[in-house]
Amino acid sequence: MLPMERNLESINILRRAGLRSTPQRLAIVREVFSRHHPTVAEVYDALRREFPTIGLATVYNTLRTMTEKGLVHELPFVNATRFEVNLTPHANLVCTRCGEIEDSEVFEDGFLNEMRQRASAAAGFEPEGQRIDIYGLCRSCAEQTANKL
Repeated sequence: MLPMERNLESINILRRAGLRSTPQRLAIVREVFSRHHPTVAEVYDALRREFPTIGLATVYNTLRTMTEKGLVHELPFVNATRFEVNLTPHANLVCTRCGEIEDSEVFEDGFLNEMRQRASAAAGFEPEGQRIDIYGLCRSCAEQTANKL
């Protein structure tokens, strides 16, 4: 995507969140959408080079508003909350060694719908969404382990 198109897309995302387009907020959106599952701290650290006076609260509040408007999902983990830009049904493959998170869209939408229906029927539960995390070793960590053997 060209820089101008990326900037227009970032402006549209901020509009949908009901936020004014400031250079800092545009940079926050670009940073979040260019990373895989970043934390607030990772976004903040990356932006401090370009915006030395940016406040952590600006990053946090922008991401909070984007989450409330459904533009990103918040993924709380034990060690940090991460932000997800992939809003399609998928599983998160979480490496237990390096912490890398990769999206896996191997689940068909029908499979996820069936899971929600079963949960609803079995417990009288009204699902609003789902989050599937699968833990193990990523390819790189698995290869390192195999090479040590």
